[in-house]
Amino acid sequence: MNILLINPPNIPYSEPKLLIEPIDVIGLGTYLQEKKYNVNFLDMDCKKMDCDALSKYICSEFIPDVAIVSYDYHIPLHTQKALEHIANINTVLKSNNIKTIMIGKTVTYNPKIIDEINFDIGIIGEVENTIISILDESQNINDIEGIVFKKNNKVIIKPSNKDKFDFNKLPIANRDLVDVNDYIDIRSILSSRGCINRCDFCPTYNYWGAWRCKSAENVVKEIEYLVNKYNSKKIIFLDDNATASKERMKEISKIILEKKIIITLGCLASINTYDKVTFNLMYKAGFRWLHFGIETGSQRVLENNNKSFDIEYAKQVIKEAKQTGFRVRTSFIFDLPTTKQEDMKKTIDFILETEPDEIRGHFLSLRLGTTIYNNLAQKDKLPIQYIHSDKPIVENSEYRNNELLKDVDYLIEKLKERDYKIVRNVKEWEDLEALRNKEGKIKFLSFCPSRYGIDWE
Repeated sequence: MNILLINPPNIPYSEPKLLIEPIDVIGLGTYLQEKKYNVNFLDMDCKKMDCDALSKYICSEFIPDVAIVSYDYHIPLHTQKALEHIANINTVLKSNNIKTIMIGKTVTYNPKIIDEINFDIGIIGEVENTIISILDESQNINDIEGIVFKKNNKVIIKPSNKDKFDFNKLPIANRDLVDVNDYIDIRSILSSRGCINRCDFCPTYNYWGAWRCKSAENVVKEIEYLVNKYNSKKIIFLDDNATASKERMKEISKIILEKKIIITLGCLASINTYDKVTFNLMYKAGFRWLHFGIETGSQRVLENNNKSFDIEYAKQVIKEAKQTGFRVRTSFIFDLPTTKQEDMKKTIDFILETEPDEIRGHFLSLRLGTTIYNNLAQKDKLPIQYIHSDKPIVENSEYRNNELLKDVDYLIEKLKERDYKIVRNVKEWEDLEALRNKEGKIKFLSFCPSRYGIDWE
């Protein structure tokens, strides 16, 4: 059976200087290859392909029996406008008698979207176990759990079971499904799924469940594979929380050191997983970049949004991480629910006191599968958002958006005084040298997706 995996186009197309290989979908493709399916992967965003180009591709280069379209699966990069193009993609596929399957959080939390974008089957929740049942032609679709489909023009929703896929069984992702030269010079890996936290603004726990991981040995095998086959110099862990287990991270670091693997690494972590001994060992093994989602400098707002760490401890962690030698990125959501002006002042004070090397400034994104979306967006009929906006979309009666934006402008001016660059447009990542300050360093506050790999030394 021929299977075509599709990463749909973002409109406007994603900036090439930011693109990292879509490792979540590549991993799925590799899993299907292991099951003896003939798999091709088409990154329509990277290739800047429209539906006319897709038609030519499936008629001349690869004729699939089944196409799997990924949208908001593990790594959220697409705007909501991409859904319009997915509808057109499905029309092209079905006109060529190709079965269409949609995966990701959108179809999971809004399965009736099948009426709008006309796929054949949608997978609700985690994909691996369910996709094998769908592709098994001996299976009756009515007997498969965790899917949405239409029968006699009626939408049929079969809730997923609670059994989670053994993530450790995924093979090393086959990057030959893509041309790695189409992406930035940083390879990515996913070594875990889920999270130990349940923040109200994040869909990770609700979608993937409790944290699960690959063994330290398997993680290092993948690092070795990337170093040996692709001559990789930098690798980023795109796990939502790579450091959830300090024992596993210690073991990963020890094996890297024992094998004398020369590599520079970065990862997304959380404050409540920090352990000085572990992070020092990580640094010795080659970790140079850390991302901490701080989101607010207000303890009250943190707790109101179900994010659990101590603000004063977070300041200590960032200070110690920088002293160790890590380049530290932090993210902030300036308009989290219950934020007042005094809370924003605490956020500004936090940033100016800790001076992270990189700051990602967000306004609240209303994402399907989050507690905030369920509480706010559905009640007030607010629009779904898949990536963060460059302006607030929810009006707070106690802290009006115009006041918030004035305070953000104040933060910007203070950071400029400290030689930070302010990045509002992804095209600014094309010329990194233009972002260097007088000391030759790149320190920035970005209101758009940020480039990985800057000054990892």
